[in-house]
Amino acid sequence: MFNTMLGDMADLPSTAITRAMAFDLIQKYAAISPVQAGKLRCELGAAWDYAMDAGRLPEAAVNWWRLILRGKIRSKGKTIEGKNIGVVKRVLTEDEIGELIAWLPNFAPIITDVLMLYLWTGTRGSEIVGMSGTEISEEGGQVWWTIPKIRTKNARHETATDQSVPLFGRGLTVVLRRKKLYGDGFLFPSRHKVGHIEQKYVTEQVFYRQPYSQIRPEQVRPRLTVTHWAPHDLRRTSRTLLAKLGCPDSVGETILGHMLPGVVGTYNRHQYDDEKRLWLFNLSEHLESLAKRFEI
Repeated sequence: MFNTMLGDMADLPSTAITRAMAFDLIQKYAAISPVQAGKLRCELGAAWDYAMDAGRLPEAAVNWWRLILRGKIRSKGKTIEGKNIGVVKRVLTEDEIGELIAWLPNFAPIITDVLMLYLWTGTRGSEIVGMSGTEISEEGGQVWWTIPKIRTKNARHETATDQSVPLFGRGLTVVLRRKKLYGDGFLFPSRHKVGHIEQKYVTEQVFYRQPYSQIRPEQVRPRLTVTHWAPHDLRRTSRTLLAKLGCPDSVGETILGHMLPGVVGTYNRHQYDDEKRLWLFNLSEHLESLAKRFEI
């Protein structure tokens, strides 16, 4: 990113960078690619932070990258088939969910299983692909997936804890099958490196199957019949279904791994394990009923 975006500025001494120069660089990219501009600003800010901490910049140096355009770089949303469709937060309809579940086996098994877990657990993609057999346990006849705090988005919060996810239905089937195959190792191992597959790989595979994807157009492959969605939209869809089923917000947010806000989050240390079992079971049953609409 630095090699391709800094241009002539790359050859300047750090102390020569002014606020105006920093602003002009980021603003130039923000006009054409806001997301990439935000990443560049973030990485430059981190580089300056490190240099200042290490004493490689004067005491009076200012990290302009942390100060310019704060909160002012906005994504223009997705562009599909040359048309900007804006910032889309997609929630699949119930018919679309049933149709998609029936279609999922057209993906490679590893992608099918990840997408199934998005729907059946509502967890984050990074948490799913990083799942290991050591995180799976059984207690009182219930199989649990315990996501270590360090692997969650709440790792930086002192009061955060490990996230317990009760498994049901097709989500349970996926996990038990993969644990039988891979034991205590990563349940979604990569074929190309040591470790697990990346979340972005799943996103790329979903886009590759969209009817509007122009990636390797000469290759014939099944195209999705439920379109214009990304894996993260399945997490949003599960949360919406939970709300429709009557799940209390506090439980629904805990299922997603969100920390409860304000005073509630500060004083309420209840983990809602019993409630999660109830509502994820209800979600599983509802997903099954939607899938049956499209069974052949």
